[in-house]
Amino acid sequence: MENTEEMYNLFNKAAKAYDQSGVEFFRPIGRRLVEFSGITAGASVLDIGSGRGAALFPAAVAVGEQGEVVGVDISEEMVKYAREDADELGLKQIELRVMNGQKPELEPGRFDAVIGSCSLFIWVKSADDVRPYLELLRAGGRFATAAPSFFSTVRGKWALFPDAVNELLMPYMLQSLKQSGAYDSQFANAGANWLVSAESIEKTLLEAGFVDVEVVEEELPVTVTSGEQWVEFTYTTGMRGMWERIEESERREVVAEVSRRLDALRDENGIITVPVPIVYMRADAPKA
Repeated sequence: MENTEEMYNLFNKAAKAYDQSGVEFFRPIGRRLVEFSGITAGASVLDIGSGRGAALFPAAVAVGEQGEVVGVDISEEMVKYAREDADELGLKQIELRVMNGQKPELEPGRFDAVIGSCSLFIWVKSADDVRPYLELLRAGGRFATAAPSFFSTVRGKWALFPDAVNELLMPYMLQSLKQSGAYDSQFANAGANWLVSAESIEKTLLEAGFVDVEVVEEELPVTVTSGEQWVEFTYTTGMRGMWERIEESERREVVAEVSRRLDALRDENGIITVPVPIVYMRADAPKA
């Protein structure tokens, strides 16, 4: 999504409800990313697209009072809410800035780690797009990011859509991307997408200048109590744009059908479990 104004507006709208839907999604991914990153006490960390703090706050705990975590986000609203939460938690090692994460204006070689939880995948398409993060790292520093898995997009399946509604929603997602001018995004361009396999990810990061690449796909069980709750959850994510581009009368019909299909998946306790594959990738800056 190279249309930064589109991205800015989308996440400003979603900021207040972002990660506040009662559905555990962004926070467990953020915690796992920090663990996967190997961030240690006293480190200097940059969180790209820090949002409401899913990875920001676990990173702050990991670095401790002697470290620092700089969070940047294009959305002023996201930064505002994250700053309020950081102040409430007393995490003085956090610094937040409104900044375009695609072109971070920060000192080269400043950070021990650069991370991005469910953010970088939105705009990164090639080694050239990753190279700016390498330049921000100290020698031997760690780059790590997490994204919904794209391994199945070559088969027309998007990880964030439950199997029961994938064929229903994918056409709307693709149409939304056409309307927004972002049809070259990761969703639509599966064949040339750098995230379609572990091998492609490794190749891209090596081309960017990183070394020691590791890629892991893990399944995150997302639980909701109704199909309606799952739809409400998607409104607090980047999928909000898809819903907003469907005509209101048609949207009501689609939401009703999505809810019906997902409600049929309830277990004996009334819980719907949607397994979402997440890809974690890390690589290091050369030591010399």
